[in-house]
Amino acid sequence: MPPLSKDPITLTGGCFCSAIRYTITIPSLSSRPKIPPMPSRELHPPTEISSHMPMISLDHCTSCRRAPGSIVECWLIMPQSWITFSLLPKFTDAHLASAEEYIQPTTIGLLKGEEEIIESTWLRHFEGNEGSHRTFCGRCGTHLTFHYSGEPREMSRKADWGAIFDVAVGTLDQESVEVEGLKPNYTGWAELGIGWVKKLLAEGEKSLVD
Repeated sequence: MPPLSKDPITLTGGCFCSAIRYTITIPSLSSRPKIPPMPSRELHPPTEISSHMPMISLDHCTSCRRAPGSIVECWLIMPQSWITFSLLPKFTDAHLASAEEYIQPTTIGLLKGEEEIIESTWLRHFEGNEGSHRTFCGRCGTHLTFHYSGEPREMSRKADWGAIFDVAVGTLDQESVEVEGLKPNYTGWAELGIGWVKKLLAEGEKSLVD
């Protein structure tokens, strides 16, 4: 499969009922932050393009399995500055609403679930472990984002990424999730993964009949 384009890329997505929409603008390769070498997490040898953000990772951690109710989560990890959100005001019909009716919150306000946003839109927020923020749609239940607000992790400090966050790849629109080169290149918390899931990802369908 060819890699992501070096040129700017626009991706769109949102929740199942369209009460929450977003647009991701990935800049040209020269403006994408570098990802430091991580041999234990790389699914494939890094290339010129995959060694830059966005980082697309299969997350096996227990929290990221249970929160969306999926056997493994796939995250698109990137700078907060790459995304803009549009939120439908409460009790407004998404099928009848015009683009002007949607609320455009600040990214960090949405990720941390600011009270004004929660009160006026369908966005819902959950803080699990201290500093771990997740957002969901309160109308259809779609699990959308993860943000850690504590001290930057070692990898983030080394790479000087600044403010980053994760958006669930499964919430991308069909034409965006099928963009050429959009595929996982990293894995996380594999030691917590379900045995048959890890085997399926490593060996394909034949692992299910062994």
